[in-house]
Amino acid sequence: MKRILRGTLLLGIFLLIMTMSAVAFAAPAEQTPALPILVVNTGALNVRSGPGPQFTVVTSVVGGTELPVLGTNPSGTWDLVSTAAGNGWVDIAFTLPRGDFRFIPVVDVLAPPVSVITPPVTIGIPTTNEVPVPVLEPPRIIVNTGRLNVRTGPGPQFSTLGSVPGGTILDGLASTPDGLWYYVESPLGRGWVYGEYTLLRGFFDNFAVIGY
Repeated sequence: MKRILRGTLLLGIFLLIMTMSAVAFAAPAEQTPALPILVVNTGALNVRSGPGPQFTVVTSVVGGTELPVLGTNPSGTWDLVSTAAGNGWVDIAFTLPRGDFRFIPVVDVLAPPVSVITPPVTIGIPTTNEVPVPVLEPPRIIVNTGRLNVRTGPGPQFSTLGSVPGGTILDGLASTPDGLWYYVESPLGRGWVYGEYTLLRGFFDNFAVIGY
């Protein structure tokens, strides 16, 4: 009986020692590193479209907000984070890091294009008292029929110098008081044409009047 008890005791001691050894030499359980996050450490923090104050603001987050980190700029001063309004960049000086930051990627972002502002064109005001005088177009009389007779006087009773074709431009010299006939410079020489078959171009306000 004593032998049996002794053997049982020895077996129990042996099993206890083996169990403690197994626990002592067991491999430590693999731990998953905590994801990197930034905790906003100011009243409100701007999230920008790029890593710098020159970029536009995407949104603003309040203090205490936890932002998952997606990347960092080459200098490690701005981090790319995820927000409810989309991804953006924050200045890490206003945040507290939490988690494992060893494996976050470096993201290089080009600077935003610089807007070129064209200076306004300044129109100089003449300093002299000279007033520009407009150049007035001289009176022109255009033949507005197939052919038009040029006569020696202002009426059909006068003889003709010949006729000029439609479209001919004649220099106006004067008119009759009633404005029905025009004294012109023509390819045939100076003569009179009937105004009913002409078109007027130019300035006629000071046109000479010849009475017959």
